[in-house]
Amino acid sequence: MPSIFTQIRNGSLPGCIIHEDRDCFVILTNMPHNPGHLLIIPSEEVADWYDLKPETYSHLMGAAKYFGKATKEIYGCPKVSLVSVGFDIPHVHIHVFSLFGIADIDHGNAKPSSMQEREIEAEKFKKYLNKNTEGSLW
Repeated sequence: MPSIFTQIRNGSLPGCIIHEDRDCFVILTNMPHNPGHLLIIPSEEVADWYDLKPETYSHLMGAAKYFGKATKEIYGCPKVSLVSVGFDIPHVHIHVFSLFGIADIDHGNAKPSSMQEREIEAEKFKKYLNKNTEGSLW
């Protein structure tokens, strides 16, 4: 059975996709630590980041860097987190989110987010993408 992320990408489950290319896609999580909490996900279902093909890993890191800069600009946060955990879903997903304090890193502080809330945050990233995309993203 396809992972929940693959199901979101192929449209069989609802999700808020803000970027999609051949190698990865980027969604807003439904359990954000802070508004604008992104997941960078490879197209290929791989359980652990260290098992990714080198070119896929590089592509994901490029996407994480690009969207990390976007997060910093959009939210004006002092730091941006980059975390890969994967206990809950065996499909690599890199969390990128704003940090205003050390407590923001605690997954226990994540709160549910409605699709409407995620769509509001998605618009911020789409504006950034439209303003900061010349040729390839990274």
